[in-house]
Amino acid sequence: MISCLVMLYLDSPTRLCLLEKTIVFHTMPRVGESLKLANRELGDYFPFRVAEITHREASGPELMLDRLPPPDGKSAAFDEAELDEYVAAYAVEGWHLVSTVPNTSRGRAA
Repeated sequence: MISCLVMLYLDSPTRLCLLEKTIVFHTMPRVGESLKLANRELGDYFPFRVAEITHREASGPELMLDRLPPPDGKSAAFDEAELDEYVAAYAVEGWHLVSTVPNTSRGRAA
């Protein structure tokens, strides 16, 4: 079993939220693989792609997940109300909201 600090970005047209959680895996996920994160309230519909893995001395691995691609014609994966719902639902699952900053990457892929 491997404990990893997982970093997840969720975005709306105006905000970018960073959530973190330590998750235990049976095997180490690899870059390019997808993870479905537990979300009992809203469902685990989204496969988040592992974008980066960082190994630190005297610490467990850190996984950075790609942001979800926006639906056709949209600039972000969620609208403002949906972002609030998903952040709250992931908080129930043990995710910690680390930061919220203005989304300056409108329309660009992560």
